[in-house]
Amino acid sequence: MSPNHADIDPYTPEMGYYECVQCGARETSTSRLHRCRSCDGSMHNISVPRE
Repeated sequence: MSPNHADIDPYTPEMGYYECVQCGARETSTSRLHRCRSCDGSMHNISVPRE
């Protein structure tokens, strides 16, 4: 049985994946996250590809 893309990349448009710029903590949320809960650093959405 071969894995499908959902097994490799579980991205869904309803769920955002965010990473803290300062400490690297990651969180998922259905709404936009601005500040990290761990260190109050800035969060950025890592589910959107950047070039």
